[in-house]
Amino acid sequence: MKNKYQRLSKDEKKECRKMYYNTIKGKEMKLRLTRLFIIGTLGILFAIYIIGNGILTHQIHWYDYFIAIPLFFASIIFLVSSFLIYRKVLNQFALKIPRFKNK
Repeated sequence: MKNKYQRLSKDEKKECRKMYYNTIKGKEMKLRLTRLFIIGTLGILFAIYIIGNGILTHQIHWYDYFIAIPLFFASIIFLVSSFLIYRKVLNQFALKIPRFKNK
């Protein structure tokens, strides 16, 4: 039962998320995942701004690339990891709930 959460129906997924986010641990996890998502999104936007501003003003230097490219990749890692952690945590929660065990 490795991917129990993915096999639930749409209504069951909503119910599972609601049950998990009503717990203390769920509220904390939602806050952390939201923070990861916001940091990743802002990092991508800032990297695009650095490169775009340099191109538009015709004053792009090597250090602009040196800053923007690692920032872009780190932000992508933040976004992907937030979604992977989200799926993993909800899957573990769905496995523990007796209501979802036999489905």
